[in-house]
Amino acid sequence: QYPMRRVGERGSGEFERITWDEAIAEIAEKWKSYREEFGPTSIAFFLGSGNTGTLGGGAPEGSVMARLLNVMGASRVLPDRDIATPMAWAYMFGAGPYGNRSSDAINAKHHVIWGGDTAVSQKQLAHFFLEARDAGTELVVIDIAYRTMASKSDWFIPVHPATDGALALGAIREIFEQGWEATDFLRDHTEAPLLIKEDGMFLRMSDLGVEPTETTTNAQGQEIPVDPYVVWDEASSSAVPLAQATKPALGGVAPIEGIAVRTEMEMIREAVEPWTLEHTSEVTGVSVEDIQHLAHLYTQEGDVQTDMKFGLNHYNNGMYSSKCVNSLLLVSGQMGRSGSGLFTGEPNFGEGNVQACITMPSATGEVPQGVGAILNWTDFCNNIVPTGKKLGEDFPIKSFYASCTNVVSNQTDQNKTLELMNAIEFIVIQDMTMNDTALYADILLPACHWFETEDLRVRYYCNPYLLWNEKAVEPLYESKPDFEIYKLIAEAMGYGDFFQFTADEYLNVVLSTPYGQEKGITIDKIREKNYLRCDNDPAIAFEGGVFGTATGRAMFYREAPQPDYNMGQELDLEKEKLSVFWEPAREADLSNPIREKFPFTICCEHMRTRAHTQWYDVDYLKEFEAAPVCRINPEDAAELGIEEGDTIRLYNDRGSVTMLAVLNPGQQRKAVHCPRSFLTREHIDGDLARTTFNDYNQACRNQSYFDCAVAIEKL
Repeated sequence: QYPMRRVGERGSGEFERITWDEAIAEIAEKWKSYREEFGPTSIAFFLGSGNTGTLGGGAPEGSVMARLLNVMGASRVLPDRDIATPMAWAYMFGAGPYGNRSSDAINAKHHVIWGGDTAVSQKQLAHFFLEARDAGTELVVIDIAYRTMASKSDWFIPVHPATDGALALGAIREIFEQGWEATDFLRDHTEAPLLIKEDGMFLRMSDLGVEPTETTTNAQGQEIPVDPYVVWDEASSSAVPLAQATKPALGGVAPIEGIAVRTEMEMIREAVEPWTLEHTSEVTGVSVEDIQHLAHLYTQEGDVQTDMKFGLNHYNNGMYSSKCVNSLLLVSGQMGRSGSGLFTGEPNFGEGNVQACITMPSATGEVPQGVGAILNWTDFCNNIVPTGKKLGEDFPIKSFYASCTNVVSNQTDQNKTLELMNAIEFIVIQDMTMNDTALYADILLPACHWFETEDLRVRYYCNPYLLWNEKAVEPLYESKPDFEIYKLIAEAMGYGDFFQFTADEYLNVVLSTPYGQEKGITIDKIREKNYLRCDNDPAIAFEGGVFGTATGRAMFYREAPQPDYNMGQELDLEKEKLSVFWEPAREADLSNPIREKFPFTICCEHMRTRAHTQWYDVDYLKEFEAAPVCRINPEDAAELGIEEGDTIRLYNDRGSVTMLAVLNPGQQRKAVHCPRSFLTREHIDGDLARTTFNDYNQACRNQSYFDCAVAIEKL
């Protein structure tokens, strides 16, 4: 309700009331001291997505908080969530958008929802599938439990946790076995014909003595030579640059000028060879008949549209599983036309004109210095804060500032998060409720709810509208809009000249994207009717099979892949080269020896009544989901002597959580589901987040919320 200063132990919730002037002055005094002694990067910002408003939000890159970060030159800590599946799309398809728009859903003959419960996690999209189903589209759901969306499907395929990639590989092998692959699509719209030498590098024209005569500009603005890829053109029976080929071969290419080569297509065939129907069934739990049916559906039964959810994303092998499913779409030719491809919902306006927002000069013409450093969450938790070093170099962190987020509850491995929160010298939390993270603040700033202020919402998940957020009530107590708080901090830090703009002036900068300028979009136009629809993305992603890669073709192979983060980790980059590589998850895999000690895996799923932990304080929603529960298969429960409503403890070497048991025959054996959006104090004991780990896959900075093995005991 008002600014507060911590007076008790961190996490105790013991605060004293102070004034806004006192709070801002104390923050500025501390931060100026740290800036002078340790540099601006010693102050770390965490931009959360709890409020996606432009003025008051954290996560949008063009938000006012993002500008404050850039003006100060502070460090930015990335949440590293939901990275694996989008990274797999970018890896193979290039620049997006990656999915067809919602209006195209009705044109599919089959919908495959893979790895998610749309009716719970994306309620606003469920009707597109149900309307298409009612109009005759077959609805297929592939999931690890029989949940709401599965109950609406025509065909439900239960798959063992984290084995979706293996299922895709088994389907691909069956497609090859039956000769069902989309040969023309693979030849004309993917890089399957590209030739790879024995050293793993592409065959290029320079290998054949043709030196580059053209140059292009890379992402860093450097001129680099153009050395075209070589394919074998069956039409001319010769090795030619890819762009000149009439009918590039997909295999069987003899050595060219003494250089042994094979095509990407041949590498794919070789990689999937072990995934027989029987082996795939053993790994995934999917019957041989269902694997055969899935392969037939993707290739022989008309247009298939795949809604690839982030269930795959939340395991340590998430990028591999996602790439394998992508490969199934390409081998089947199910991309680039109406009724096929990926479904991702409606496009949105995006983050706005980020560069203009960030680089907009001050009133005196000074340009913001930019983000001082970008830090990965796990590196920040496990290495940088505890040691004061990054990759062996001094990197002290003295202050942590978070807005619009609840990191203590929503990041993996709460144990590490709490160690972090207790190790940092000075913590500022800006929020509207006393969530788990707010309890650890040294200075707590009360942000008003977005019902208490005006803002523009430009960034959503599958929402095509620019929405004007009207004020419903005046701010309660002493709370202030986030926008005002950011400006107060900037002024106190001596950066007031960078914030000499009104809300409308800033919002018009946000709207000045090429699309916004073309359509003449201004904040006044949006405010007139409270919304504007954005139609800035094509209805069909990669229409005609033209992808957002350098070649315009979908990619199966990278000769020199690079990880998307650097923590000095050991790398086996061979795993990252071919899109049909798959390995088991770290803990969810049934054959992992850890499962002898910890036989159950947890799916820490979304709740239907909360957005992560947001709305935990809305009492009437608790009538629907009142307390943390563990949904367990009745046969597993019987073996453990557990009955409905019993108090049970889930534990591993990292931590434990105590909750109530709910018997649910929709659960697979040895796999439980627990809603992940309760605060620590809502649990009987412990916290679900204490059982998870925060280590990353070697190449993908992604938190693995579901890759968690535990044992269960009745209390």
